[in-house]
Amino acid sequence: MSAEKIQLLLQGLEVTGFGLLGVFGALVAFYAIVILLGKIPEKKTESEN
Repeated sequence: MSAEKIQLLLQGLEVTGFGLLGVFGALVAFYAIVILLGKIPEKKTESEN
């Protein structure tokens, strides 16, 4: 392989890595938000008593 093709391959792998980091980062953030929202206690109204 030529040096140019190796350089393009490395750039492609770098972009792919950043894309995967972004996707998994968004999934972890969504998971953390769901966990935090689950810890908020429900308010009981008088009609529920």
